[in-house]
Amino acid sequence: MDKDKTYKNVPEFCYSATKKIAEKGYNLVPGRYIEFEDRDETLDFDTTMKNLQSELADLLNQEKKFALLSVFKNLGYQINL
Repeated sequence: MDKDKTYKNVPEFCYSATKKIAEKGYNLVPGRYIEFEDRDETLDFDTTMKNLQSELADLLNQEKKFALLSVFKNLGYQINL
């Protein structure tokens, strides 16, 4: 089986760069060959953390795993149930 016929580049995962390696100075850093989408530009960290804290609080209430509460409090992310 010919690998050139079965291989597919997958965006943000892999890219066959055999012919471009010399052009890039033999630098094998993935970012030189694979294009990445910056998803963090639109991410509001505080809102995301508040949503995650709320979701985790719900899960902890359901599972009653209160030992985790002290761990999050020590990390600075206290969860009030």
